[in-house]
Amino acid sequence: MERMQFGAFVFPHNPAGISCENQGRHATFFCPGHGEVVQRMGGRRRQIRCDGDFVASTPAETATLVADFEDRVADGRPGMLAIPGLTPMVAVLAEHSFTARGMAG
Repeated sequence: MERMQFGAFVFPHNPAGISCENQGRHATFFCPGHGEVVQRMGGRRRQIRCDGDFVASTPAETATLVADFEDRVADGRPGMLAIPGLTPMVAVLAEHSFTARGMAG
């Protein structure tokens, strides 16, 4: 099974949810004899959001996994992003967040 990867970090589990937004830029103008015409002016950035979990056997292992990810993306440089079902692309990690939840018991 193909797993998601960003740069040198291979995610242990694929995200539960992936959304990909690809907006275009367009101009509308009047052309005599043809009326209103829409022209594509190229694309904007593609925005990809992934939601998932870092899961390990213990909280310490999960913390190590998160720290490894953060170390590998700390420089802020673009890296190759491979997501199952999409063509690999050069991407910039714009933001990420982590939430820890305890288990009742």
